[in-house]
Amino acid sequence: MSESAPKSFAKAPDGPGARLRAWLDWLLQGPEGGAAGGQALPRFFPVFLLLFGVGMILISLIGDQGLIAYYRLQREAQTLHGEVRRLQRHRVGLEQQIEALRNDPAYIEHLARRRLGLVKPDEIVLQLPRPKSTP
Repeated sequence: MSESAPKSFAKAPDGPGARLRAWLDWLLQGPEGGAAGGQALPRFFPVFLLLFGVGMILISLIGDQGLIAYYRLQREAQTLHGEVRRLQRHRVGLEQQIEALRNDPAYIEHLARRRLGLVKPDEIVLQLPRPKSTP
């Protein structure tokens, strides 16, 4: 033990928290129970420690790098992973469409008929009137 520690601290009774209580008493009263040569901590020190601890807990929860921000970033990462998977599936579909446009004349004909309204010279086109929409 250090020279300035009180005798009660050196011979703290056994039991849960006994040494901690003796150490806290030593901190609050100063060496040798507040006698000359040592300086006791102010009485508001435990309150200060408590408020400091509560403040640190709050900062760790709601700060820029706190627990709440961590969970928010986790949700955002999951959303972005889902978006990446969706875009990868879309890319595969576009690659298949490109391959069909390069190598499949039947697919090209299908698109020309559907999108451009093209017909072969020996085909007859019937145009039916569109039904009027009722409000």
